[in-house]
Amino acid sequence: MPIFEYDCRSCRRKVTLLMGMVSQPDEEVCPHCGSRDLAKRMSRFRQGRTEEDRLDEMADRLDRVGDPDSGTEMRRLARELGHALDEDAADELEEMYEQDVVAHEGDTPNG
Repeated sequence: MPIFEYDCRSCRRKVTLLMGMVSQPDEEVCPHCGSRDLAKRMSRFRQGRTEEDRLDEMADRLDRVGDPDSGTEMRRLARELGHALDEDAADELEEMYEQDVVAHEGDTPNG
């Protein structure tokens, strides 16, 4: 089955839809907000990866991370892990990391 990519004009997220061969264009709905206001994207060829492939890639990235107490290194790791999963996940993981940093400002390692 073909995979189509769209930009949702309502929530401004990238949408990837697996479409059946008999699907009609009016069946395209954003899974995030339910909008039908989608713009087709020019997408590149994508080869499916197994979950094991993704986990192996993430493990390799973890091995390459430097000092885990470094905010810069952890931010980079969050971004790389997100890209290993999905383009949208990169932004979400980085945002979650930033929220965690703000929530723990002033904490001491032995505190």
